[in-house]
Amino acid sequence: MSNEPEHRMLFDVRGKRKRVIQVIYVLLALVMVASLVVIGLPGGIGFGGGGNVVSQDAADLSVERAERLEETVAQKPNNANAQAELVRARIAAGNSLVEVDQDTGEQTVGDKATEQYGFAAEAWQDYLKTTNNQPDQGVAQLVSGMLFSLSQGSTVAQFEANINDAAEAQEFVVASAEKAAASGDGPEPTGQLVTLATYQYYAQDYKAAEASRKRALAMANSKTEREQIETQLDSVERDARRIGKSIDQAKKQAKQSGGDSLKDPLGQLGSGSELDTGQAQP
Repeated sequence: MSNEPEHRMLFDVRGKRKRVIQVIYVLLALVMVASLVVIGLPGGIGFGGGGNVVSQDAADLSVERAERLEETVAQKPNNANAQAELVRARIAAGNSLVEVDQDTGEQTVGDKATEQYGFAAEAWQDYLKTTNNQPDQGVAQLVSGMLFSLSQGSTVAQFEANINDAAEAQEFVVASAEKAAASGDGPEPTGQLVTLATYQYYAQDYKAAEASRKRALAMANSKTEREQIETQLDSVERDARRIGKSIDQAKKQAKQSGGDSLKDPLGQLGSGSELDTGQAQP
């Protein structure tokens, strides 16, 4: 993850584009809540009137547990189980520190949450080395969701780093799910492939995204499911191409200004220009 400070949002989820990643946000919310349940933390995210509420006591407990696991991993650096729990704990700590507007329910990943997610990303890399790139599917899914979340509301450098890492983590999810399906221990990973294609589109890796899309379509159980996949990924692709143009524009401006423009708030990315019309760019 980049250390570049956060500025304006790269993703614009207002207007018509709000529905482009609506399904992804629902899945991401479920992943985030699941991470709190899995490790048995008290408190967490409550759904109800006035927006979501996060208990500061629960946040403190989450961070403390993560710090204790950090000490355990330091003593047992080759213990894959301890490393996996540390990744989960850091993500849970970050989730518990997400700032929520109780009036609107809008969630903001602030500095404290970002710090915990950064620790999780570091622990994830250590975990991959210990497991020889054969991580637990659940851990990989938590990491991919976390990194996708971090790609929202970020600068260009942060977005590119996080969305690429999210796609890589999701590839582990798909590989594990495919292995389970082949042995009869699980269903075909159609949904995981759709998520992978989504991340790859936003990472501007269109060749890989098209390959993942084809694999997902081949696994679909009905014509209706195939049509739903096509519709969803068509919308994602249009939005990804819009974002790609925004990234190219920002990099071009940065090159002309010696890089200074990338340090400014990203107001032109999704606001105040033709990119904010809600229409797919040609």
